[in-house]
Amino acid sequence: MTNKTAEAMAYIQIILNKTKNNRNLTLTVFKKLFEELPLQVSIIKKALKNKHYALAQQTTHKLHGSASFCGFMDIQNAAHALENCLINKNYKAIDQNFLLLQQAVLILARHQSAIMDILNQGESIN
Repeated sequence: MTNKTAEAMAYIQIILNKTKNNRNLTLTVFKKLFEELPLQVSIIKKALKNKHYALAQQTTHKLHGSASFCGFMDIQNAAHALENCLINKNYKAIDQNFLLLQQAVLILARHQSAIMDILNQGESIN
């Protein structure tokens, strides 16, 4: 097993645990995540650029909720930090925290093909 496959399996196992090993539901969750997370990051980026902080905070809150449900701590922690900056109007720290969130989402996205390939195979995951 390659390192990338092992990392993909770690993400899969987190969601499998949440779905009580329901492979179809796990696949559905990942499809939704891979659709929504990049879109949410894009909305946040544009909102921050245009100083629409309420929209950025609202979207970050949704992303934080998704990451929390899934148990993806890296994304969850980055979203939480950005959301706190927005709530507390700590504008100096927003850019750095947004970049950390964007990076965490990109790390997950790099595993999209491997995750989807593994879940679409009929073989046992465990």
